[in-house]
Amino acid sequence: MAGMVLHAAGDPEGEGMERRRMAAAIAGALAVEAVLVAIVLWTGHGRVAVPPVVHRTQVISIEMAAMPPAPPRPVPRPAPQKAVPPRPVPAPVPVHRVAPAPRPVTHSAAPRPVVQKAPVQPPVPVPPAPAVPPVPKPQPPAPPPVPAPQPPAPPVMTAAEQASLISRYVALVRPVIEQNLRVPGELRAMGMSGRATVEFRVSPAGQVLWARIVKPSPLGAVNRAALAAVKDGDFPAFLHKMAPKDTIFQISIEVGSSG
Repeated sequence: MAGMVLHAAGDPEGEGMERRRMAAAIAGALAVEAVLVAIVLWTGHGRVAVPPVVHRTQVISIEMAAMPPAPPRPVPRPAPQKAVPPRPVPAPVPVHRVAPAPRPVTHSAAPRPVVQKAPVQPPVPVPPAPAVPPVPKPQPPAPPPVPAPQPPAPPVMTAAEQASLISRYVALVRPVIEQNLRVPGELRAMGMSGRATVEFRVSPAGQVLWARIVKPSPLGAVNRAALAAVKDGDFPAFLHKMAPKDTIFQISIEVGSSG
């Protein structure tokens, strides 16, 4: 094998082949390195992945062993007490007591009788006298009301006198009605006439209070003209002897072309 290498070294063709091999190896190594760099840039966006650092934790095992119980402490013995000799009791000393001298007997005065005081009674409250209401003063009696003066009663009239007064008043009213009567043009055109009875109420002052047809004519124009003539009337006041109260009258009115 070594002889083959030496022989190739002396051959110029073998030296060129060796150089070509070296160039191809270097080119292959550069290509592989470029591929690896491209993969790193593609996967890590240009950052080189650094392998994580693993911190190893050291575990120390500790075993708990039971300790032996402590030996009991020695109980101290009480010290022996010394015997104390009893104290000698002194002999009693005799005491000579002197009898007190007798006191002279004196006769005390007789006790005073105890006088008991009568209990003081509280004063009895006197109720107040009831209030006497004031006596109202008598009022003088009110004078009796004075009756209003009544108009003198009209003298009693007979039926004939009343009929005579009404006839006289109607004679005064009729000219007023005839003066107010207006014949409708339709009746004049047709040459027709009619009669209607009107009932009306008059006050004592001569005012017409209301009026109505009690006996109508078959012609409506006759009824309307007769009623209007009564309502528009300005009648005179009642006569002196007539009753001063509203009175109802009836009057027959002729309405026609000849009127």
